Amino acid sequence: MQVLWLSGLPKAVQENVLDGTNYGAFADWSWIISHLPPPPGIELHIASLWPGGSEQKSVEFNGARFHLVPCPKRGRALLLFSQDRSYFQSLFNELKPDIVHGWGTEDSFGLVARQLAPTRHVVGIQGLISEYRKRIAMPLRSMLTECTEKLTLRWARRVVAESSYSLDAARPLCPRAKMRVIDHPVREEFLGEAPSAGDRNGILFLGRIEARKGILDAVRIFARVTDNTWDLKVIGSGGEREESAMFQLVDELGIGKRFWHGRGLSAPEIAGVMKECSIFLLPTRIDTGPTALKEALVMGLWPVCYENSGPAEYVRLFRFGTLSEDGNLNDLSEKLCATIRTRPWDDSSRRMRLKEFTRKRFSRMEIWDQLIELYEEIYRSEA
Repeated sequence: MQVLWLSGLPKAVQENVLDGTNYGAFADWSWIISHLPPPPGIELHIASLWPGGSEQKSVEFNGARFHLVPCPKRGRALLLFSQDRSYFQSLFNELKPDIVHGWGTEDSFGLVARQLAPTRHVVGIQGLISEYRKRIAMPLRSMLTECTEKLTLRWARRVVAESSYSLDAARPLCPRAKMRVIDHPVREEFLGEAPSAGDRNGILFLGRIEARKGILDAVRIFARVTDNTWDLKVIGSGGEREESAMFQLVDELGIGKRFWHGRGLSAPEIAGVMKECSIFLLPTRIDTGPTALKEALVMGLWPVCYENSGPAEYVRLFRFGTLSEDGNLNDLSEKLCATIRTRPWDDSSRRMRLKEFTRKRFSRMEIWDQLIELYEEIYRSEA
């Protein structure tokens, strides 16, 4: 079966197999990388937009063929992505794929998948702009992408969501679609690594340095409830203003000697930092199914999160972690303090169950079995 995925360009592809030029890889797209290599019988092509590119470029990476598709440098959202189909059309005509899977509704990938293959498409939901805008301030561009998101989902025939939360949130927007949950796999660098021993006084925050992920709340409560025996390790990058605010708060609270920040780390490096920690702190405002949380669970870290959206779903699902009242910093502080005092992750039988459960659920082949079942169902129904 030949499958065409539409997604952003993962940094790993840009850094490992391209010539060092910036082709517009603004994010890790780690859930795309975690699916690779595809299983036997799947010929996987992945197409990504190349802002300002001159001509189509193709490279091989870990069993998949990536195609860079030229498009204008700016202005696509202002046109509600109405021209984006034309950028992918020649590649689609050349490949004639059996299935087109568009990853995400916040750009045009889901929209174009539906347009290119009206009966043989899948629209994948990561985050939902319409849900994010209800809870956090977002840039003006999000008003345009929300319109595109609603248009994409209104006419989609097949939709997959990465969590039950995102499926339920999207359901009112998908009146015509058959929907199901298919998790994203976790990268092999985590699945094949021994988990944290849980004996280190490290607290990890892993995520983008921005208000939605709650980085400032994480810094504040760390300073409030921990003593000199605990360290806060932050992995992630953000805008200059957001990172400056984080470092300024660290200085104001006098925790600089217990604070470490890393950006641009590889998966093995992140796994190494996780082994130095016992708690995963992610006070996110909203998140459909954070990859970082899945990786932390696989590595045996105890999550402490606000009780909302995807994080609460995973903490309840695996019965591993602590939830606090949504948005209540005092309650989050109390819950983190109690977690440090009681060390619930020390229960060896609980940790063993977590390891077995997560490493099966988030394995690449487990996820591919579900995707292939869906793709074959679509193909048979339209044969």
